[in-house]
Amino acid sequence: LERLGADAFVYGAFFPYAQQQMVLARVAIAQRDLYYLYTEDGHADAEPSGKLYYSATDHASLPVTGDWVAARIVGPEQALVEAVLPRRTCLSRRAAGTCGREQPLAANVEMVFLVCGLDGDFNLRRLERYLALVATSGAAPVIVLNKSDLCADLAGRTTETAAIARSAP
Repeated sequence: LERLGADAFVYGAFFPYAQQQMVLARVAIAQRDLYYLYTEDGHADAEPSGKLYYSATDHASLPVTGDWVAARIVGPEQALVEAVLPRRTCLSRRAAGTCGREQPLAANVEMVFLVCGLDGDFNLRRLERYLALVATSGAAPVIVLNKSDLCADLAGRTTETAAIARSAP
């Protein structure tokens, strides 16, 4: 789990759950209410426990990819997620529709690569929105410009991008 980012902060947050015979796990895949977890002993398919699901204040407090969770093993490679440990970062957006609720995309991400093609789909305003999204998450943005062979004005696009990139490499 250390290779996946477990450190003193994570183990400290997990400590109360270890006393309850739970295991520390990292969410590798989250699809609605089904999760694929990495554990110290391998992996497990999981779903939220009833207590977690019904005590969640909103969908944003349920696990997303990258979350550290406390899980209870209930069968061979089967688990129930009992708790989501505190997030260091959370990449999220406003959910579709008019409700304006938060939709987390990934948690505990240290760096986000924003890949922008220099072909006909290049859009500085979109890149600005992505930079703002990453800035509010707590992660570090890195801008990657690709398809330079399709760009008629590479120097101009690079200059425009650098002007809005601020400190992002």
